[in-house]
Amino acid sequence: MQRKISAVLFDMDGLLLDTEQVVLDCFRQTCAGLGLSDMDHVFYQCIGLRRADSRLVLESGLGHLVDLAEFDTSWETRIESRLADNVPVKPGAEKLLQQLQDRGIPRVVATSTTSDVAIENLKTAGLYPLITTVLGGEQVENGKPDPEIYLKAAALAGHEPGDCAAFEDSDPGTLAAVRSGALTVQVPDLRPPSAQTLALGHVVADDLYAGALRIGLIAV
Repeated sequence: MQRKISAVLFDMDGLLLDTEQVVLDCFRQTCAGLGLSDMDHVFYQCIGLRRADSRLVLESGLGHLVDLAEFDTSWETRIESRLADNVPVKPGAEKLLQQLQDRGIPRVVATSTTSDVAIENLKTAGLYPLITTVLGGEQVENGKPDPEIYLKAAALAGHEPGDCAAFEDSDPGTLAAVRSGALTVQVPDLRPPSAQTLALGHVVADDLYAGALRIGLIAV
């Protein structure tokens, strides 16, 4: 028997918004501008993490090579410029959110991005009117893969985590969602799930809509 889903919790970057590739492109450009090459592995370790946690990864991977303050400023400037007027949306995101809204199912964004930036990007993408509420990375003590953000998102939706579905793209986010007790769907973006993540036994789908079909959230 399929679980009854009373609310849906969504990651944002790389899941609802097609922004991870933009951020990676800007990372590569920043690296090139500072004479660095073959640093994608550092970026991939940051996916799904809050800014403070990503900073630790950058310090470990790049801190001995460049001035991190200069790197951060250049990287952020490039990202802001690219996303100022055009934030691309992932396939199926708008359609799924609209259907859930029409059915009165709460839709909470649980993102490692700060809430102000998340809201701005969702507005630019045209998705913000379809979101019930946004929970940003600065609003929890512990970032993904800790389940705190999904536990809090479920509470904001007014339901127990076990009555919620959670959609993620990254491994840290997927682990957080699974640990919370939510029915978890991973829609990989830039990187496939690791063997360790696949062992969690959650649903893995090619896109948001396919994942929603797999768990019975929507019908054909």
